[in-house]
Amino acid sequence: MSAPSTRLPNTHRPRKSQQNQQQQQQLLQRRKRAQVARACGNCRVRRIRCDNQTPCSNCALSRTVCSNSSAPVALTLSQANQEIALLKQKVQELEAALETCTCSSRENLPPVVTLRQPPIEIQVGPASEPHPHATPHLPWGGIHFRPARSSNSLWLGPSSLYSYIQRINGFLSLQLDQEQPAHQLLPISASDNKLLDRPTTDPTKSLNPPLTPTTSVYLTPLQEDFFINHFWQTYHVSLFPIINEAHFKQHYASLWTAGGKERRSSALVDIVVAMCMQYHISTLPADSQSGLLDGQDALVAGRWHYWRGQTLLAYELESPSIATLQCHLLCAVYLCGGSFHNMMDSTVSLAVRTAYILGLHVDPPPSLPEPDRELRRRLWWAVYVMDSRAGMKLGRPFMLSDCSHQTMPQVPSDTLAIAASSGSAFVPIGEDTTWLSFNRYQTTLYMAIRTAYNALFTVDLHLSEGQTIWNDPAALETGAQILAQHTPRIAEWAESVPRALRLQREGTGSDRPFATGAARLLLEPFTPPWLQRQRVLLELTYHHQCTNLYRPAISFQCSPPPGGHAETLARRCAAHAIAVSQLLHQVMEETSLLDGWHEAFYSQWNAGMSLLGFLMVYPHDPIAPDAQAVIGQAFAVFERFRAGFPIAGHASKILLGLLGQADLVARLSEEGQQREEERERAPEDGDAWALPQDLDADLLNLAGDVDFWNQVDLLWPQAPDLVDLALF
Repeated sequence: MSAPSTRLPNTHRPRKSQQNQQQQQQLLQRRKRAQVARACGNCRVRRIRCDNQTPCSNCALSRTVCSNSSAPVALTLSQANQEIALLKQKVQELEAALETCTCSSRENLPPVVTLRQPPIEIQVGPASEPHPHATPHLPWGGIHFRPARSSNSLWLGPSSLYSYIQRINGFLSLQLDQEQPAHQLLPISASDNKLLDRPTTDPTKSLNPPLTPTTSVYLTPLQEDFFINHFWQTYHVSLFPIINEAHFKQHYASLWTAGGKERRSSALVDIVVAMCMQYHISTLPADSQSGLLDGQDALVAGRWHYWRGQTLLAYELESPSIATLQCHLLCAVYLCGGSFHNMMDSTVSLAVRTAYILGLHVDPPPSLPEPDRELRRRLWWAVYVMDSRAGMKLGRPFMLSDCSHQTMPQVPSDTLAIAASSGSAFVPIGEDTTWLSFNRYQTTLYMAIRTAYNALFTVDLHLSEGQTIWNDPAALETGAQILAQHTPRIAEWAESVPRALRLQREGTGSDRPFATGAARLLLEPFTPPWLQRQRVLLELTYHHQCTNLYRPAISFQCSPPPGGHAETLARRCAAHAIAVSQLLHQVMEETSLLDGWHEAFYSQWNAGMSLLGFLMVYPHDPIAPDAQAVIGQAFAVFERFRAGFPIAGHASKILLGLLGQADLVARLSEEGQQREEERERAPEDGDAWALPQDLDADLLNLAGDVDFWNQVDLLWPQAPDLVDLALF
């Protein structure tokens, strides 16, 4: 047998073997140094080699979260204590940063709007936004009631004017020491349920017969053309520019057949006609309205066109279009003008769902033509504005989500190029301002107001069940402070409005835009009416929304701290209500811009009631004389509106009586020892605060029907059969 191969034949073999062993030992040592002490969690579960990277290559390849970290591992007690102290410090820094940051400006104002910093009247701590996943809390301040057009009890929230009127009523009951019983009645009104009446003639028959009460309920071609032409100078420029005027006119011309004697059905045309009939007929004297109303009042003018459009819209529910959404938005405006607010609220919900179905909540793709993209954006933000108006007016939750993670399309542009391609030919205003700028700034105003509204009514004020901020001074002051944190942002919006959209005023010291207590307006005589109306309505909307936003600071049940935020915001509410009354009084006296404009009438009624409540709580405030003076001007405004719809005359009488009640409360507070004597003498004196002798119960029943109420707490202790006027 030969010798084994492991034997070395000479002396050089052992030396070479020793070198190989040394190399192998070095390789083993290197491999040992490359090994990880502990694999990451995913690699341990999968029993694969981990390279100890951050993250490891296996986790990076599988796109999973790697448990490896570059942070040092605490191996001793002292290291652990040091790590705990560092973590505590980091948590405190993050909590402090969270308390001081505010997301409102980033979420709600488009980056292209440049805002200048205005002077701030209220200095408060940093603002905070409610977390979208905050713990739900009990709602407060809502009222259940039974409206005239329903046998069921419905709900209104604390921001509604009717809730405010209920609080005034409770205050008067306590101060005057008289029982104020609830009363159910069926109001006598020409508009009561008349919107639900269907035409007696067949709506599918020809539309060409002349409009008379016995032959037809629809308009002739010439009458339709008159009202449609009225639309472009009013609602189109002063409400929502959601219709391409050129496309609409082409569509309307294509509907006429049989030599222009018959028109094919169109829901969009019908609702445009109904809106313009309701508005334009309200501008006419009452004795000139009957020819187009068939014996009814202007609030329900055009109702047959409205219902024919509703019948056509029912066929589009499964497959809605852009025109379907346009109809829903315009129908909501028509219903609001007719004082059918629950129907308006339901129609806005249809508009919201239709906008989602059409995908308008996503910014339009670049493949669409730019005019179509801008129209879709204007439609989405019109839905946003209507949802905001309905929710804040009725005090009900918004139907559009306000969560910060939800994306929305851009705010519509108002450049010269976009205005030129919009389908309407209006001359540029100046300063890069066009006829579309009104819609842009109206939208951003509602964004700022809605942010402040949500901050108050979604925050948890730690109220017990059945409690409100108006019987808890601490909660009232906290809520007022929350609102005060948003006043700088609203002031920023006012500063951002271009001069071409501002109303000019007399004097040299009145350059601050939308200021309260400003000088008289300078109404330019040679400015187009549509532009004058835009300027008036933009400032009117600003003061009206600020009045409503700050009105919760007025409490009839508890006294806030003197000089606190609640008292300051209550005074600011009154200042904006005074501005509303002064603006409307001058515009109604010198122009016809707002004749028949239903929202202007409601703004005056809302301002008057807000001022009355302020006078009852702060009768000796420095601005109380101004508040009493403008309530007198409100009577002249109602007199102008009374020519178109008589309900304004009854609103004037109610304000007059309540002004006397406020005066009585002020005198009783000054002469507490003579309160009983004053109360017993009240019906006999004939003083300014006594109930007007010519106040008819049926007239007040009609006034109560302006906003569909039939179960309310009465404001008039002397007349148990009367009912107060609520929202319009």
